Amino acid sequence: AQIMQRVWGDDFWGDSNVLEVFVANLRKTLEAGGEPRVIQTVRGVGYVLRKLNA
Repeated sequence: AQIMQRVWGDDFWGDSNVLEVFVANLRKTLEAGGEPRVIQTVRGVGYVLRKLNA
């Protein structure tokens, strides 16, 4: 709920599925060139961005 409020504001009328679809599409875009997954799901918490090793 915190992520949705911060991204879309207090007037957002969607549910958590909207966030899941958004994150899935964002992952697909970020990983299109074969890059490793940087957005990880933390069960019961939300999402975390993982630092890529250079």
